This record gives sequence, structure tokens and C-alpha cells, in this order.
Amino acid sequence: MNTKKAIIISILGSIVYLAFGWFVFDLLLGEYTNTHTTNIEGFKKSEEEFSVLFLYISCLAYAILITYILVVLNKIQNLLQGFLRASAIGVLVAVMTDTYWYGSSNFYNDILVMLVDILAAAITVGVLGLSVVWLNMKLNKHHEA
Repeated sequence: MNTKKAIIISILGSIVYLAFGWFVFDLLLGEYTNTHTTNIEGFKKSEEEFSVLFLYISCLAYAILITYILVVLNKIQNLLQGFLRASAIGVLVAVMTDTYWYGSSNFYNDILVMLVDILAAAITVGVLGLSVVWLNMKLNKHHEA
């Protein structure tokens, strides 16, 4: 795989991940998460202070990681495998960060909200993996034509 194709896949995948992550974490789970996490004054930025740029950079970094693992290293060409392998990575990263927060702070009010976050990460990162593999398959098909 060439670097240019990996960059294109990562950029497009990051856009999918940003949009789907917003849908899941903000639209579907936002109120639930706000209700079940500690709201410390000044901890969360206001809408005016919030940086979409840095949120996108975070999504891009995840897309680069998933692209590298699924497409560059493993050359996965199966959508279900892309979803499942990326989902496993999403679970591991979420378990790593969420258990840290749960063990070291009062951010999560109960363990259930942490488990919901881990499940949401499995789904959203799984969709990222599916989109990365799909994009790779489409670019390969386009390149062959």
C-alpha cells in the first residue's frame, strides 16, 4: 500500500468516525453521560471554548492507527473482519482509559456508565474499521479499473 492511499483512507475514515462518534456520544448518549458523570465546574469546556479542530485531530489519529493496523499491516479485505478487529481495539483503548478514570477519579458516578462508554467505543471504532476497509476496497477497485 502506498502512503498517499493510506492518507486518503485515514482522512475519509476520520470524517466518518467524527460524524458517527458525534451521533453516538453526543446525540444518543450525551444526556445519559452528563447525568452519570461528575460535572466539575470548569472541567468541560463551553460550546464557545470547545475545539472541533482538536476533536478532529483525535479522530484522525485513531483513523491513522486503524488504517495502519487493518490495511497496511494486515491487508484486511473483509468488512466484518474490519469491524470486529477495530471494535476489539476500541474496547481495549476504552477499557484502558475508562478504568483509569474510574480507579483514579470521581468522574464516573457508577460503573454502568463506564460500561456503556466501552460498548459505544466498540461500536464507533468498529464502524471506523468497517469504513477504512470499505474505502480501501473501493480504492483498490478504482485503481485496478
